[in-house]
This record gives sequence, C-alpha cells and structure tokens, in this order.
Amino acid sequence: MTNSAIQLMQIDIESFGQFIQKLVREELEKIIPTQSEEKEFYTREETSKLLNVSLTTLFHWNNQGVLKAKKIGKRVYYSKSDVLSLLTC
Repeated sequence: MTNSAIQLMQIDIESFGQFIQKLVREELEKIIPTQSEEKEFYTREETSKLLNVSLTTLFHWNNQGVLKAKKIGKRVYYSKSDVLSLLTC
C-alpha cells in the first residue's frame, strides 16, 4: 500500500456519499465476478454451500423434484437459475 496524502475540503453530504459509493463499487468490481464470468451450473459441493444444506439433502431434493440435478457425463450439476430461485424463496 502506498502512502498518499489526504486533503480535507468542504464538500456537501450528497457529493461525499456519491464519492464513497464510487469507491465501494470499484472495490467490489475487483472481487466480484462480472455477469460474463459467472457460471451457468454449480457442482454439488458449490450448491450445498450456497444453500447451506448437506449433500444428502440435495440428493433428497432431487428425488422430490425440489431441485433437479443435471448430469453431464458422470458429474452432477445444478443450474444457476434453479439454485438462485431457491435462494430467493
């Protein structure tokens, strides 16, 4: 981290708020992937962590039709849209 000078000046609260929002947005863009980088499918482990449920629960949800798994080869995946719809319920 480089040393930089801070200069205080008169600024209205609205401008200061906009400045803070801009800084936060720039920092978030560095750590959060953009839409084009996001996955369309999640693995069982990723889905389990996102929904805070066990792998066994995912298995039962698949059998009950709550969250249908998609097989690609021998691997099991869950669609991003299906997972997000459960998160917003």
